Amino acid sequence: MKLKMLFIALLMMVAAKVAVGEIRAVEYDIDTIEDHARVRSFKYVSYEQCYIDALEQARNEMLPPDQESEILASVPKGGVLFLELLGDEWRMANGPNWTYIVTEESGKELFRSKGNFYTEPPPAYEVQKNIVHTKFGTFVNRQEAQIPPEKDVWGRPVYIMRDQKAIPFALPEKFKVYIVDSINKNRCSYLLTRRIKN
Repeated sequence: MKLKMLFIALLMMVAAKVAVGEIRAVEYDIDTIEDHARVRSFKYVSYEQCYIDALEQARNEMLPPDQESEILASVPKGGVLFLELLGDEWRMANGPNWTYIVTEESGKELFRSKGNFYTEPPPAYEVQKNIVHTKFGTFVNRQEAQIPPEKDVWGRPVYIMRDQKAIPFALPEKFKVYIVDSINKNRCSYLLTRRIKN
């Protein structure tokens, strides 16, 4: 019985490899070159990983072959950048303030795009009370102040915008990504190096 289950598991693994078309997951090592802009997190997902994820989703949803092919054809050839950007105001965190630039290691520009525009989240308010003691009595002065809805790692209120940008064409094995904050005139940059998973 155990041998039969092991054989079935082995067959399923082989079938999965054949189904993916021998596409192997590819990861990139990310080295930070500059860290001057307010980028909370940066992640890159390769074309191969996007393809495998899309294929798994299509198979899980039991889509017909024509819909599956359509989804797989729409996978961005250069993968996807995922970012979390910070700002004291929404316009500072929002995508149009940020420019994403992808270059070869030598510096030749391959891709340039502004971040995506997102609608500002509903405001959050903080209640502040001032208590004043006088000879005529105690007075409470209550004020509501609008604050950003989230906090950074130090507990300071900030807006956090989560953005993603698809790269429409294949990228080299080594490339750089620059994330430029236009308002504060700062940037972060990263060197990405391809690494094939075993």
